[in-house]
Amino acid sequence: MHGITEVTQEFYGSSSSKKPFNSLVELRFEDMPEWKQWYVLGSGEFPILEYLSIEKCRKLMGKLPENLCSLTELRISETPLFDEAQMFRSQLEGMKQIVKLEIRCEVPGLLQHLVLLT
Repeated sequence: MHGITEVTQEFYGSSSSKKPFNSLVELRFEDMPEWKQWYVLGSGEFPILEYLSIEKCRKLMGKLPENLCSLTELRISETPLFDEAQMFRSQLEGMKQIVKLEIRCEVPGLLQHLVLLT
């Protein structure tokens, strides 16, 4: 997986009305040093995803898939994914089920933009 630079539409399969990852509960991306872009369709590709981990993807920038409403655990480590704290906050706002959030990367001002939800 070291040579992958993009996750594109091919990752999701042929275009059909069926969601390609309808049953996926856990997704991990790890040690993909050349990965720069995750093409996000934005149509709820992961409707029951509960756990997402992105680790050691040092060139990845951009945003997470949308509609991760079932996500309970998010782990981002050694990945700059969010170059701006405000964008990260807006991504988290849609994740109402999060119970564990682990961020191990430098995002200036990140803690200033997070809101504790009870």
